[in-house]
Amino acid sequence: MSSWRAGLRNALLVARRQVGAVREDRYVVFLLGLVIALGVVAVLGARHHAASEAEQRSRYQAMVERQWLEQPNRHPHRVIHYGFLVFREEAPLAFFDPGVGAWAGTSLFLEGHRQNTANFGDARHATGMLRFGRLTPASVLALLLPLFVVVAGFASVSAERERGTLRLLLAQGATPAQILAGKVLGTGAVAALAALPIGLAAVVIAASGAVGPVSAGRLAGLAGLYAAYLAGWVLVTVLASSFRASSRSALAQLIAVWVVLCVAVPRLGASVAGALHPVPSRAEFTAQVERAMNEVGDSHNPQDPFFRSLRDEYLARYEVGSVEELPVNWGGVVSREGEAISSRIQEEQQRDLVEGQRRQDRVLSWAGLLSPYLAARDLSMAVSGTGPEAVEAFRAQAEAHRYDLIQRLNDLHINEIRYENDRAQRLPREHWAEFPTFGTRPPPLGGALAGRALSLAALGLWILLPLLGLGLARARLARVGVERAAS
Repeated sequence: MSSWRAGLRNALLVARRQVGAVREDRYVVFLLGLVIALGVVAVLGARHHAASEAEQRSRYQAMVERQWLEQPNRHPHRVIHYGFLVFREEAPLAFFDPGVGAWAGTSLFLEGHRQNTANFGDARHATGMLRFGRLTPASVLALLLPLFVVVAGFASVSAERERGTLRLLLAQGATPAQILAGKVLGTGAVAALAALPIGLAAVVIAASGAVGPVSAGRLAGLAGLYAAYLAGWVLVTVLASSFRASSRSALAQLIAVWVVLCVAVPRLGASVAGALHPVPSRAEFTAQVERAMNEVGDSHNPQDPFFRSLRDEYLARYEVGSVEELPVNWGGVVSREGEAISSRIQEEQQRDLVEGQRRQDRVLSWAGLLSPYLAARDLSMAVSGTGPEAVEAFRAQAEAHRYDLIQRLNDLHINEIRYENDRAQRLPREHWAEFPTFGTRPPPLGGALAGRALSLAALGLWILLPLLGLGLARARLARVGVERAAS
């Protein structure tokens, strides 16, 4: 037990020495303050942006619902083409990590006979500065903080070797494992000092309820995710410093690693994913849907085989000789069946599109084994509730609402409007208040993480592999100690 305590004491002494070296470097102290300031500004700016967007969504959604209720007496098919606008509600933690929200669109117009795509994403109406990436707490933690860790720790072991103090530490009884553990603890403490104000600011905003209800599980998940990600950078930094002969070469190597892992591999992965699994553009997707629609029945053509068969079925069911004699409105029946067909075709096309996007995501998940940044970003979006599955959930829920709304109107057409002089009739406006309002249900945290085993494995490897490398570094430092004892 005493040897264990002595080893811990030695490691803590080395860690304190490392923190002291960082504190004495005014350039690193300046960068520490800069990273903290950028992170806190990112949190406050993202909070303001999220509050502004939420206020606008709430105001416009209330206006749309009021306009829906204030419609005059109308024919139900006229209401089908009047349509309804719904807005995608951002997840509470979108202020921390907006995920794919900037490109997904914020509003969706619901109308009969077609499925529209979401419009007015931030990336489509923002200035050109968005090309450089919005400054968010997640981007500061995932991109800028690792670079600060590199700057703060690149000389952790190499500087000791250059000054000749490494042999002195070994001669005073510190083992290679204790030296490396102390350097990891010291560099990790500096990284934690930079990350803590950013995390605390985000937690305070989330806990205040200003962005909506946030579960403790999601906050804990984000804290654990970024702690593991930054721990990997600390380990890699100390590992590189322990193997390089000079601090300058260690810094050059670590910056190259940062560029490859955080810039090159993500860009290359996205290009490879797009090349292997191309997905159609919006115009191409619309054309595909139109071609598929043309291959099935045309409800506007009375001689169409499908609708002619449907008409014969209704005439036989009610034992009448013409659609004018039916006890239900044949025009409404045709509209209801046509809507069912068009919705089925559009959903089939949409499933193919989503599957193509998921194949691209799987390529990026495999690329996450090479780039921990990709793995951390994927997991961060999942925990924050801003990943692709959240956008698809909104689309699917909006489509279910649209289909229910349109078919309710078709049922009114069938049962409340006479076939004779159909278009001249109107229904009282009180009917519009009977329709349900739209609400979204975000995917649960467990469901979002269920399909991200590769990203979780990549994050685990990001910690495990440097730990194994530090085992080799310990043996290298042990040889230095042997050489010191021999001399």
